[in-house]
Amino acid sequence: MSLKTKKKTVADNGDTGEDSVLATMVSNGEDLGPMVRFAFETGRPESLLHQLKGLVKKKEVEIEELCKLHYEEFIIAVDELRGVLVDAEELKSELSSDNFRLQQVGTSLLSKLEELLESYSIKNNITEAIKMSKNCIQILDLCVKCNGHVSEGRFYPALKAVDLIEKNYLQNNIPVRALKILIEKQIPALKSHIKKKVCSEVNEWLVHIRSDAKDIGQTAIGYASAARQREEDMLARQRKAEEQSCLGLEDLSYTLDVEEIDESSVLKFDLTPLYRAYHIHDCLGIPDEFRDYYYNNRFLQLKSDLQISSAQPFLESHQTFLAHIAGYFIVEDRVLRTAGGLLSPTELETMWETAVAKVTAVLEEQFSNMDSASHLLLVKDYVASICEKFKDSADGIFGSLSNRASKQSARKKSLDMLKKRLRDFN
Repeated sequence: MSLKTKKKTVADNGDTGEDSVLATMVSNGEDLGPMVRFAFETGRPESLLHQLKGLVKKKEVEIEELCKLHYEEFIIAVDELRGVLVDAEELKSELSSDNFRLQQVGTSLLSKLEELLESYSIKNNITEAIKMSKNCIQILDLCVKCNGHVSEGRFYPALKAVDLIEKNYLQNNIPVRALKILIEKQIPALKSHIKKKVCSEVNEWLVHIRSDAKDIGQTAIGYASAARQREEDMLARQRKAEEQSCLGLEDLSYTLDVEEIDESSVLKFDLTPLYRAYHIHDCLGIPDEFRDYYYNNRFLQLKSDLQISSAQPFLESHQTFLAHIAGYFIVEDRVLRTAGGLLSPTELETMWETAVAKVTAVLEEQFSNMDSASHLLLVKDYVASICEKFKDSADGIFGSLSNRASKQSARKKSLDMLKKRLRDFN
């Protein structure tokens, strides 16, 4: 065998081996990708195509045999499928009809639902409006009551109503903004009006009490003089009884009847406007302002009362002048004791020292101008009796003025100084 013949035989054998590999891969149903790659790598795409065509023919034969075997069942399945398609069309038609009716009913229900939601919204709005209206009615009712109290002059209930509005409503419970702004604007004006009214009443009281000070002082001095006279009479009766006892008349006895004088029953003057104004200012949160107002005005009145009029001789006016000063301090003493801190002891002491200094200066001046000893003694005795009563009366009308401090208080010292000045004119 020649060399050329050997090469051809080897090539044929190689081709036959590659074809058998492709045939095996096709018959085993392997993936097409590796088979195509192998065919092109070996240069045998025609062989692969031939193998695939053979496989297709084989499968077609198998399909034909299978169809022949199951022909009747296949026909029945196709008929059933057509029946299913008809049923599906009918079901689709029914679903479309039901959907149409559902849409009609749903549209009506949706409309009703929207109306219901709108009704709920209206109901909530009405409920909220009723609640707001009730709050506004309560606030306006308090405002009406407050105005009624103010018009009737009942300022404390009016301030309580204002305080109730501020605490319970003004913060967050006034739903109407315009009403809230109006109330916020009117409350300060109302408080200012109440303050002016009570101050006006106090001013009227200051004028009235100043005009009554003379009568108060004269009444107090008269009762104090009567008490001193009763005391002297009792001492005289006591001495007489003791003398009779020494003479052997032991069956005689004596009793000392002490008549206590109630200051409030003797000196009747009304401090109600003062108490009321102080209480109202305390409710307004400005008690210190009223204390200063009262003290300054009364101090000015005292300074005015301490001025001597030149239209009338001092001998004729000295009792009125001194009684006026005494009445002034009787009033201030009661204010100190009963007004709850309106007047402090220090302030009263200052007014007292001012009065004593001024009275001393007036008496020195008037005594220096007197020529008659009887006139001088008349004034001196009246002043001395007043000094004694202010200083020594422990439980009577002047007691609270004279014995509030110890025996060496500044007031007693000033009285002693005044009496010493009087003795200098002897």
